[in-house]
Amino acid sequence: MDSGYSLLSVNFMTSHHPRILLYSHDTYGLGHLRRTLAIAGQLARDLPRASQLIITGSMVAGAFDLPTHLDLIKLPALSKHSDGRYKARALPLSLTETIAWRKQMILQTTCAFQPDLVLVDKTPAGVQGELRPTLRYLKTCQPETRLILGMRDIEDEPAATCAEWEANGARQLHEEVYDCLLLYGERKVFDPVREYAMSRAAAAKLVSCGYLGGAKSARSPEAVRRELDAGNHPLIVVTVGGGGDGFDLLKTYLEALASDSALCQMHSLIVTGPLMAQNKRLLLRSASNREHLEVIEFTPDLVSYLAAADLVVSMAGYNSVCEILSLGVRALLVPRVRPRLEQQIRAERMAERGLARVLLPEDLSPERLAGEIKAALAWPPPKVMLDLNGLARVSNTLIKFLPSDEQPVRPYSPMPHEKMKVTP
Repeated sequence: MDSGYSLLSVNFMTSHHPRILLYSHDTYGLGHLRRTLAIAGQLARDLPRASQLIITGSMVAGAFDLPTHLDLIKLPALSKHSDGRYKARALPLSLTETIAWRKQMILQTTCAFQPDLVLVDKTPAGVQGELRPTLRYLKTCQPETRLILGMRDIEDEPAATCAEWEANGARQLHEEVYDCLLLYGERKVFDPVREYAMSRAAAAKLVSCGYLGGAKSARSPEAVRRELDAGNHPLIVVTVGGGGDGFDLLKTYLEALASDSALCQMHSLIVTGPLMAQNKRLLLRSASNREHLEVIEFTPDLVSYLAAADLVVSMAGYNSVCEILSLGVRALLVPRVRPRLEQQIRAERMAERGLARVLLPEDLSPERLAGEIKAALAWPPPKVMLDLNGLARVSNTLIKFLPSDEQPVRPYSPMPHEKMKVTP
């Protein structure tokens, strides 16, 4: 007698706890992964019995603490040129070959995991359209699965975003495929419905969640300052996110220290980021042999250092700005302006509200940077009036799309061409 059976259907038919799949393509920097992990952490607190699985291309995904019942699937990594073009980061494969492999991994993972809900970060079709086979499969074979798109506060300047959405079919996905669009921001700061001319159907699905704030220091500022031996000196923390394009800012900061006697008496911590090229990190370290200065590559506890700072000098990535706002610290933002203007727009909107100072890369020089730092330190800490409770609102919204315990467990739906059998 043939005792073959569908292994996955047995595994998931025993009991039904929510299964949540999160997609974070992560081709440049750490922003997408950190945002996804923050949401997963909130879901783990609100739904401790839920099983979560993150699909990511990040090279450093394993460096972060993960909630219970969360696992990772690591995709072959991509990297992005400064002009926005993608390539395989490390493997001797063409972009076409790498994307084809990633497509299969995403589809097979989804078939095996059978999620009740899929949360996609930012890119509705996935990088280079790699989510499209999975979206077709879910709509055809598992139509009960809810599809949710998370949108950061700002994508890019309106003309570029509208052109990109038209080119990659994002508008159709917003209107016809996704069940809900979560805005990780406030429309009074930047309204994507107006700025990007979203359709009435897409706007009806949009839930404005507020910023994903709530960053909390794991250690006291006093403990951090003792560790750094900062004494009574003003503490400046300089961070460039993942670090892939942060070299110019850090190099200019070191030049400012060397040329300004007042600035070099302050205590500085430079965080290069794990994605900065090794030769650039070595150049920075070779130029950083001075008193009151420390250089580190990466720390999962960056928030504790930011909270202890008298001033944070940072690029204007979404997560960095949310952390700065949550901690209420003074900030000087030096935004990235290529290949997108997203960071510049965000920095300028924050500056309009008195929440940060801004120095554009085109104006970056040691003298100008030193002057902006002194001016920022002369400000009082900002009074933040923005909605920073986005994590709770995102979690509550996602939970509404999950099946309740009283609902029957849906049967496993294999891919049409698939025979997922095990014969003991």
